Amino acid sequence: MLIPWLFKETSIDDYLDQDGETRLSALMEDPRSVQPENHVHARELVRLARSAMADLTERERMILYRRFGLFGNDEMTLEQIGRLIGLSRERVRQLEKEARTKLRERLRPFARDLRFTDH
Repeated sequence: MLIPWLFKETSIDDYLDQDGETRLSALMEDPRSVQPENHVHARELVRLARSAMADLTERERMILYRRFGLFGNDEMTLEQIGRLIGLSRERVRQLEKEARTKLRERLRPFARDLRFTDH
């Protein structure tokens, strides 16, 4: 039987090694958990994307949503989108390019603040 009061309490902020480089908290991190700052950043990206897309026409938004599978839509090819809205594949490609150019211009002021991760 172990007697609990004989053991020194350990804080999650205590160092575990002699060099003072590894904290207990670093070993306890769940790599599958979403970091709070990443969650906030992802929400901000969605907000910015929706705001920027509000400047597009309904048709341009629909093309981008379907082309890239945004906001719950399935990804579609240019040809599939063209059949859906009665335009040629080439015309859909042109509209997609125009919409992406508009988005790029709309998001340019935020480019410095945007960061991308490999997650």
